[in-house]
Parts: sequence; structure tokens; C-alpha cells
Amino acid sequence: MSEDELDKLLRAGQIAAKARDEVSKDIKANVKVLDICEEVENIIIENKAFPAFPCNLSINYEAAHYSPLINDEKRIPDNAIVKLDIGAHIDGYISDTAVTISLDPRYQRLIDAAKSALEAAITNFRAGISIGEIGKIIERTIKTQGYKPIRNLGGHLIKRYELHAGIFIPNVYERGIGVIQSEAVYAIEPFATDGGGEVIEGKDITIYSLKNPNVKGISDKEKEMLQYIYTHFNYLPFSERWLKEFSTNVDELRNILKNLVKKGGLRSYPILIEIKKGMVSQFEHTVIVKEKSVIVSTRTL
Repeated sequence: MSEDELDKLLRAGQIAAKARDEVSKDIKANVKVLDICEEVENIIIENKAFPAFPCNLSINYEAAHYSPLINDEKRIPDNAIVKLDIGAHIDGYISDTAVTISLDPRYQRLIDAAKSALEAAITNFRAGISIGEIGKIIERTIKTQGYKPIRNLGGHLIKRYELHAGIFIPNVYERGIGVIQSEAVYAIEPFATDGGGEVIEGKDITIYSLKNPNVKGISDKEKEMLQYIYTHFNYLPFSERWLKEFSTNVDELRNILKNLVKKGGLRSYPILIEIKKGMVSQFEHTVIVKEKSVIVSTRTL
């Protein structure tokens, strides 16, 4: 990892942390989800980075992947537990971070469970340690608080322009999945719930990413959209909101996106729902692993 790469990773981390900390204060009942997410994305852009993926604002039993649509009217309900998951990148060097805000004191222990698990994982995270052991630490910490880790969600290796780069950091113990590597970047992402401890896919889709820019058998307009997506977002996730310069016709946008998913040009990311509709909390930091140290790029300085 060069000094230039490290500098970009650190700056992206601090910009994401700034957006997270500033906007989390605005999460209140009856506020539009769209307003929160656009504020996050604007702060990132104003600080000379780009969103690494659409701002996620997932509420109550939504665990992840809710990002507002164009003209979205959804509002934060009373007594909600709200996950704010955001990322920033500079030249493809990514940071990823999340925080949970409760509008009801009943959920404070659930929040503390995920937060404590993140801190315990970071304390033990270093080159050469078994990835499964990190999962065991997260699982034990959450269960000690009386909750369940979500077993099919977790952290991930991050590479340039690649948010989920193939290595999974589980929230439960798994054996035989390798060790933490030096000179690598990981997101550590504990989820805790009072539900069943698993997520399933909901029917709504609000996030996409490029899968195959050269897919065959598509229209000229679909080819044009794939080229626009690759030019502006590379292979990073994006929202329909980010395509308003491509077309102001919302129905046309949505039809093209739907067709490109069917034809293999795009991936779609359904909203993830806790299987028993339990409440969910989440915390996340990005860590840069060096040979003898670990840097938490998204921790507030």
C-alpha cells in the first residue's frame, strides 16, 4: 500500500465519519428519509469525495439496503430504531461506516450490544488472526447482552472500487475461512437483533450496481445507461436518484433498470428484513490492517 493510497483511504474515512456524525443528529421522528440521505451525500461531495454507495437509512426490522427513491415520501416513524450506513471514496479508495440511533430508550441495550461487539472485534483485529475468531468475539459479545447476532450479515474485505471484495467477516463463529491479511482494508459490521438472527430479502429494491457492461441483446438506450453507470460509478452501488441527469422520466428510468437486471447487465440489492421482524441495530467501522498495527479510518479524530 503506497503512501498515496493510504492518504486517500484515511481522507475518505474522515469524510464519511464527518457525514455520519453530523447527520445522525438530524435523525428524528417525522423527518424524511430522503432529506437525511441527501444531506449525507451532499456533505461527502462538498468535502471532495464521492458516496461509495447510496446512503442507507434502514428502520426497525429493516436491517440494510433501504435507500430513498426519487421523490420518496417515507418518513422516520415515532419510537424507531434507525440504522445510518454510509460510505465515501476518493479515486475508488473506500470507507464504510454505520451507526444506530434509537428514538426509544427501550432499544438502548440492543444498540449497546452491536456497538460493544464492534469495539471488541476492533480490539482483537490484526494481521494473522483467524477471521472465524473475530466472528466468535462478535457473537459472544452480542449474546452476552441477551440478543442474537445476524448470522447472514457481516463485514467484508474492501478493495479499490470494490465494496464487497470476496472475503466475509462473519458475525458468528465460522471455521476454515482464512486469516486477516496485512496491507488490506476491511469493514467490520456487527448486527444485533431481538428477532430470529437472520435476514431475508424483501420485495423492494432501491440499490443497484454494474454487473456486465457488455451484456448482449439490449437496446441502444440500455447500452447508453450502462455506459453512463460505468463512467460515473464504475462497479460501485448506485441509486436511481443518481441517474436524474441521464433521464428525468422516472418511469423510463425504472423500466430500464428493471430490464437491465433481467438481462444480466445490473445487480439489484433488495431491502434486507429481519426474518421474525425483530428490531435490528448495527455499527460499522473501516479498518486498515498494517503488519503490526490497525488503523480505524472512520473513527472520529
